[in-house]
Amino acid sequence: MSAVPAYALVGLLSIPCAALAAQDGELWEVTTQMNVPGMPAGMGGMTTQVCRDKDPRKEAARGKDTKDCKVTDLKQSGNRVTMTMSCPQGKSVMDMTYNSAHTEYKGSVRMTGRDGEMTMNMSGRKLGSCDLAQAKSERDARVAEAKAGGERAQAAMKANEDTAIQGCNEAVETMRAEKLGVYTMCSDHPEACESMAKSQPRAAAVCKPKLAEFCKRYQTQEGFLRAKGEEQGAKICGTSTQKVKASLCPQAAKGESLDFLGRFCPAEAQPIARAHCAGRGYTSKIKDKYTTFCQTYLANADFDERERINGTGGAGAPAGGSVQKQATDAATGEAINQGINKLKGLFSR
Repeated sequence: MSAVPAYALVGLLSIPCAALAAQDGELWEVTTQMNVPGMPAGMGGMTTQVCRDKDPRKEAARGKDTKDCKVTDLKQSGNRVTMTMSCPQGKSVMDMTYNSAHTEYKGSVRMTGRDGEMTMNMSGRKLGSCDLAQAKSERDARVAEAKAGGERAQAAMKANEDTAIQGCNEAVETMRAEKLGVYTMCSDHPEACESMAKSQPRAAAVCKPKLAEFCKRYQTQEGFLRAKGEEQGAKICGTSTQKVKASLCPQAAKGESLDFLGRFCPAEAQPIARAHCAGRGYTSKIKDKYTTFCQTYLANADFDERERINGTGGAGAPAGGSVQKQATDAATGEAINQGINKLKGLFSR
């Protein structure tokens, strides 16, 4: 809630008092409970001891010392004290009522700001006397620490947001889905993205468009290759690798995109492999555009298994039953049906 900064509230809690004791200061036990719309009632209960001046107007003057907040409209009528504190983030209105002996009170502080409205219910009872100067020194120290803690928290939040922005930018460049952070959950958990957008608006302004850009690039040959066809990228984009390949492989075959075909499109790559990979001498220093394609194609799957699944064996298949066997025969001169690991070893020589 941003109506009043936390360090200002430390001082605000010490203001509602109209006790008539003659001592320098009065020690009060104060209990507070927050009521925030949409959250469980009575959350954030807290009990503290506060030393304050017997004169509420002097306490209000101390409140005016707060740099960003001003105490206005202080009124005391019988056992009731009302006061308004105005800050750049919003306004807080306090309303307290004491018992006839001024030893107990009940009341509330209603805070209104950019994020909405919050009510703090309060009650207090007088415990005795206290050293007002010492209490003020201790309170100022707590206020300073609370303010410093708030500044540290804001700095940490900014650093986290900067990291999220950097990750989202790198996600599109590197096509590494995990760099999108919480935005990888947008497809399955849109509420998580909306919540993050509210807490980190700068990051959301960058990461939401980057997510769309990532998904668009993922469904291109260049982007899919860059992403190494990882399933996580497909999942966060609401698709699957099979659907992406079904869309891109025919295009790759038409344009003879050999790198893409060799890695992801066994059916479309198979005719090219039969035409250019069988019988190829891999020990030769002479290379052409099919050399890497053939090596990639062989490295990604067992040709015999591909032909069996695709139903391309049998009649019309190369002599020997597969491209694997033809390549092995050409290299060794023997008609032996070797496994894919044997073939990989041959090509690496």
